[in-house]
Amino acid sequence: MESLEDTFNRLSIGIIEKNECSPEEALAQLSTFRVLLHCGEDIRSSVPLQAALITAVNSGTRAFLGGVFIKMPEGVNNLLPWSNDKSLNVILTDLGARVLQEDAEDLFTLTFGLPGDIDNDKAEVIATNWQGGVFVNGEAAIYQSGSLPMGGVYAGGLAIGLAFLKVSKLHSQALDKSVGLSLWRPDLKWLDSDAEGPESVILPASLWLLGLGHLGQAYIWNIGLLPYRDRNSVNLFLHDFDKAVKANTSAGLLCVIADAGKYKTRICSQWLEDRGIQTRLIERKFDKNTIRNEGEPVIALCGFDNAYSRTLLENAKFDFVVEAGLGDNVDTFDKIMLHTFPSKLHTALEMWKDMPLNLLPNEKVLKALTKDSEKECGILELTIAGKAVSASFVGACAGALVISEVIKGFNQGKSCAKLVSQLRVTDYTEVAQEGNQYLTELGCSLSQASLSK
Repeated sequence: MESLEDTFNRLSIGIIEKNECSPEEALAQLSTFRVLLHCGEDIRSSVPLQAALITAVNSGTRAFLGGVFIKMPEGVNNLLPWSNDKSLNVILTDLGARVLQEDAEDLFTLTFGLPGDIDNDKAEVIATNWQGGVFVNGEAAIYQSGSLPMGGVYAGGLAIGLAFLKVSKLHSQALDKSVGLSLWRPDLKWLDSDAEGPESVILPASLWLLGLGHLGQAYIWNIGLLPYRDRNSVNLFLHDFDKAVKANTSAGLLCVIADAGKYKTRICSQWLEDRGIQTRLIERKFDKNTIRNEGEPVIALCGFDNAYSRTLLENAKFDFVVEAGLGDNVDTFDKIMLHTFPSKLHTALEMWKDMPLNLLPNEKVLKALTKDSEKECGILELTIAGKAVSASFVGACAGALVISEVIKGFNQGKSCAKLVSQLRVTDYTEVAQEGNQYLTELGCSLSQASLSK
């Protein structure tokens, strides 16, 4: 029998914390949130815009429980790698979008290839190969062509995240101004010419994914949309010992209700192999005995949610590790922290050795969960209050940053040892760089694990 812990909507924890309401009231509020995605003709020809749109639908349906509605041209050919030959329109409805059948005046609107006007609750999603953002003041359109999805995935996640913060009133300043980020050069203003990045790139062919929860599934979502020429030559190691529960559907981009009880490795493997990517499964804990062997992926992507496992990252003999972590409460859940190893600036053990194994219970959430109860606080209340607020749109953005960092490693991008960014304040991103381009540091081992696009 499922416990409340296994079914508890992780995004609703933020509503409980902000409004000091009951779980039932929080879910009722989530069920009133709706958003419209309105597309122009440009959606037919832009891979980044299509990546933004499909990400907005997938993450939006997990946050806007009142519905994600679409208004778009009919018969749009899908330009993204997918598991069938359906039109983009059909793929989006399969993911849960609803074709608009009513007046849209009361819906907050995100536009794709159409100008925005925040005074009329419209914001335009902007996506290129490496750049993702939102225009709110009807700025002149920029050229949004390209063949890479990362900027689009980031833009889709960012737009849904800012729209959610605005509609839910979790952050009243959301979408007050146009914002964005360059995944190629996050240290620069996102629309600078030097921030555009290359279009013709080498892509990773072999990766080891550590943890397949919120972040791990976001990494896979990004990888699955990459334009590989030979997808059968791509091989991913999927490492996780846990099973999915219903609660994972509010944050995991690959989870659906029917997946509850299945191993996360197998959910992710099925999704990837439907798209022609080969997988190998490791269904045990990552610990001090986990060591990469000869012939196995030299690059690891870490999506762990605990500090202890992170302290072991540099013991497993990977040549390169990209790790991401997220904030946990209503004020920080949209915060992304990225690190790469090895680094001259830090080691994994130094960073996480003194961190607690688990989150401490959030006092505001705990108070809200027990305020109408005559009984003393129990294990269930403490457990839920110790869960992080999590949202799939944050994962989508973190995944785009992580996968972009790996791709930069194959294409002489500027290396990033640490990055800290928050969706609601995207005009400020903290970046610590090693000072050199990739490949000069990483040597030939990465190029041996790569494929041309």
